[in-house]
Amino acid sequence: MADEDLKRVRIQLKESLTEPVIKQLLDDLKDEKVLGEEEVESILQQNLQRADQARCMIDSVTKKGHNASRILIDKLQKRDNIVYDKVGLHKRQTQHAPDSRMPAVGPPPEDEPMNKRVEENVSSSSRQENFSPSPLQHEKEEYAMSSEPRGVCVIISNENFTDAKLNRPGSRKDADALEDVFRFLGFEVEVHKDLSAEKMKKLMLKYSKQQHDGDCWVCCVLSHGNSEGVLGCEGNLCPTEDIFSPFNGKNCPSLLNKPKIFFIQACRGSKKQEKCEVSDDSGPTPNTSKKFYTIPEDSDFLFARSTVDGYRAYRCDNEGSWFIQSLCKHLRVGSEGGDDILTVLTRVNDEVSKKEGKVKDKQTGEYYDAKATPIASFTLRKKLIFRKP
Repeated sequence: MADEDLKRVRIQLKESLTEPVIKQLLDDLKDEKVLGEEEVESILQQNLQRADQARCMIDSVTKKGHNASRILIDKLQKRDNIVYDKVGLHKRQTQHAPDSRMPAVGPPPEDEPMNKRVEENVSSSSRQENFSPSPLQHEKEEYAMSSEPRGVCVIISNENFTDAKLNRPGSRKDADALEDVFRFLGFEVEVHKDLSAEKMKKLMLKYSKQQHDGDCWVCCVLSHGNSEGVLGCEGNLCPTEDIFSPFNGKNCPSLLNKPKIFFIQACRGSKKQEKCEVSDDSGPTPNTSKKFYTIPEDSDFLFARSTVDGYRAYRCDNEGSWFIQSLCKHLRVGSEGGDDILTVLTRVNDEVSKKEGKVKDKQTGEYYDAKATPIASFTLRKKLIFRKP
């Protein structure tokens, strides 16, 4: 029964469902008359944490029985097929009779034949890879970058905070540099200043529901932050998940198969990177800034951050941040030279990692050597080259 299926994966769903998907599912359940408007409002208002919202939604639906639970399962498959498969709902019996009083026809399908079919498909795909690629396949190795405009570039610049001690002088320099370079690259640029965490979340959801006819989506976020996300101007945290997840293939179909690029300038912790001396004649060192981590749940994403997890990022009041200023310079140069984005970001990593400065620690009052290493992670499947018009 569908309600038993939901109870079986309740904990996994609570941990896996994102806030945007939960809200979409609640809208679906309201439209299908499974939950009333007051029930939906109660779930959202009485449960501030994402996991609590998911738990309350699942419990409310399973109490209504098989048919209500089946609707939630079907809507989940539509809204987030990755989570649907991840928790094992794709293995549930799909031949339940519509009414529990009617017996199921024949034995339930077994896992082994299904796994065998999957293995056969994988084997077939592997054999196809041995063929020589056609010219058309070569053309498909690069993302299209010819629409006019190329796409939308959204810039969120949090410079002025409710707590004036958190103000970020120099952020305007970064926002201006990003606006200049992406207009140069043919993008429509929209700048949003001093947003709260909630406004950032709503802004991302708004953009994810729009029709995107361009070839690419770019989002730049300039703020304070930590390993979990970035700060709104009121000091509350906006999790990075709430910035990225609205744009996956399920939540934003018009960006399916198109690159979705995020540049984030923010600290990701309070640790300070130590510097190491390298002589001019030394060879390249392994395992430096060219290590990337893929995210299997989503395709065609690239996330470039100003520093590695747990460490500080740096910004000059008069010149802007190390990462964004280097990024803008190399984006412009790379577009003119036909360089792909990973080549551009590797140059940014190299330039920023060689920078250093003296920074006064606000707690101890002592000066220390500032060092930073940007990092990029991606699930791009093709080369991405920002070709200016």
